[in-house]
Amino acid sequence: MGMPFAVIDRRLLLYLGLAYTVAAWSLNTIAIKFAVKAMDPLAFTGLRFVLMTPLAFALAGALGERVRIYREDLPLLLACGACGYGVYQYLWVIGLAHTTAFASALLASMAPVITLAIVAFARTERVRSGRWAGALLALFGVAVFEGLFARRITFRIGDALTLGSAGIFAVFNVLSARLVGRYTPVALVAISMAIGTLMILPGAIPRMIAQDWRHVGALDWAILGYATIFPIVLTYPVWSYAISQIGAGRVSMFQFGVPVLTGFLSIPLLHARIDPHEILGAAICIAGMAISQLLGKYSLRALWAKRTVPWGR
Repeated sequence: MGMPFAVIDRRLLLYLGLAYTVAAWSLNTIAIKFAVKAMDPLAFTGLRFVLMTPLAFALAGALGERVRIYREDLPLLLACGACGYGVYQYLWVIGLAHTTAFASALLASMAPVITLAIVAFARTERVRSGRWAGALLALFGVAVFEGLFARRITFRIGDALTLGSAGIFAVFNVLSARLVGRYTPVALVAISMAIGTLMILPGAIPRMIAQDWRHVGALDWAILGYATIFPIVLTYPVWSYAISQIGAGRVSMFQFGVPVLTGFLSIPLLHARIDPHEILGAAICIAGMAISQLLGKYSLRALWAKRTVPWGR
């Protein structure tokens, strides 16, 4: 028997919502890359987070969630605020200002691979060989992307900062996992974002004062509004709902579409040039991350013994 039309329509809307989220995140990277040409990156980030933090608390209130901090969690929350927003945003936005939007999206998506290495070496999770194989392939893809095998090394300071931001965010992933049972995802975002904003402002306020806001164009203000609203208010609920319906594994696969779509959009919107070795490296990197996700709970030795690869989850 076929699936009822209502179920099909609901599933279709779910996947359309995920596609919309990927498009919104991709456009966000490109939009901010455009805006930091006219605005100081830290001035832009400081103003953005001053506006975005109240929205995160408003979202929690709209969902009927109570945002409460337990005193014993304060050191861990401070670390989450630094790794998820404070230190992370310094590295990410300055890195974006000194690299391409395509490189930023691809290197930032390496956070799950770095998270894998952290939990493996900390021995907090068992990491099977299938996940390691995908991670190594993704790292090889980054090397190809940076021109290591094309005799055109293009590793920029922005690439290093963005990769560093991915590493910092990987630490956030590990730390926040210890708080999930005590805080809802939205409440944890609101709390850690508020802490991160307090860390961003000391460096951002002098840049905000020095910024000549009179020469900021209407498009740049529109981008600031987009970057303030979409990453939390208009995409996070869709992403969280999708995880509750089809699971984190399937939903996370959509993340691999962000660097791909960012690359495509950066050509007409930013007049970016993408070299063949960058396309090849990005494809290898994304394939490696996908393999790490799909085969993450399998042992390659066991799969070879069976001579079959169970792709279903």
